Amino acid sequence: MSPEQVLMQMGSGHWAAMTISVAVRLGFFEGLEQGPVSSVSLSAGYHPESVERLLRGCVALGALHEVEAGVFGLTEMGQLLVSSHPRSLRDAMVMMTDPGHWHSWYQLEHTVTTGQPAYQKALGVSNVFDYFASQPEEAERFNRSMASMTRAFVQQLKAAYDISRFALIADIGGGHGQFLGALLQGASGSRGLLFDLETVLAGADQELSALGVSERVEKVAGSFFESIPAGADLYLLKHILHDWTDEQCAQILGHVSTAMKPGSTLLIAEMLLAEPPQISPAAMMDLNMMVMTGGRERTAAQYEKLLQGAGLQIRRILALEGPYQLLEAQR
Repeated sequence: MSPEQVLMQMGSGHWAAMTISVAVRLGFFEGLEQGPVSSVSLSAGYHPESVERLLRGCVALGALHEVEAGVFGLTEMGQLLVSSHPRSLRDAMVMMTDPGHWHSWYQLEHTVTTGQPAYQKALGVSNVFDYFASQPEEAERFNRSMASMTRAFVQQLKAAYDISRFALIADIGGGHGQFLGALLQGASGSRGLLFDLETVLAGADQELSALGVSERVEKVAGSFFESIPAGADLYLLKHILHDWTDEQCAQILGHVSTAMKPGSTLLIAEMLLAEPPQISPAAMMDLNMMVMTGGRERTAAQYEKLLQGAGLQIRRILALEGPYQLLEAQR
């Protein structure tokens, strides 16, 4: 494409996001799961002509193909927007156009000019997680989205790192336990400790039972800004530190360091920013953290500095198949 075409595609990016999101929200991808269907059949309860035009937009974006006039089927990309797919991104696509993200990104200019997180102006809260606490349906979509991305990440981690050698694995800020539970499925001799706020842990039982590991997981409620359970062999911080400022990360890592016993290992999973002036694939996620949490993505050197402040040292960095890296650290 010409530079003009590329810029126009960027400028209209919100068209694509909303086109896919609305088609997902209205169940059109699910309706095509068993094979091609006419837009008329999918339009029950909706405006038929508008549905057909929306589906053609999905064709233009590569998520559907038009088998014959008015009959649509899933492409390989479209299959990822069905909830039953093992690597489904259905919930992620919906979450990215939910009000919390949508309105916050609209205030990007406010963040760039003032340095204040966009979500504070957009949502009227000082902590974005307070917003999610007040919006249970949106929070549930956010949690499902995180879970869907976790499923793909687990397979990448298992291929790169042997967690079965650790007797007790503590997932700090582990949510409903999807990540910890999936890891324990491949480590039959290991036990788990799931640490998060009490309100979050309330939703963990169903997930852990579904994964068949509930009897091997102890749930502990608390805040990682106050203290962290001691004595685990492996501590996990998956996509936690990028939510927070350097000062807040120093608090979290300080508590992890205090909790670690001799020989304990800390495993951090995050995107790493490339050292400038290299182009970094993580730069857009860094902007998302700036907008949505006040946090940031970091370079390896920036993480090393944070860890050293907590008395921890990076032993090695492992690149995964996807966009994330593993930082292994010890005291």
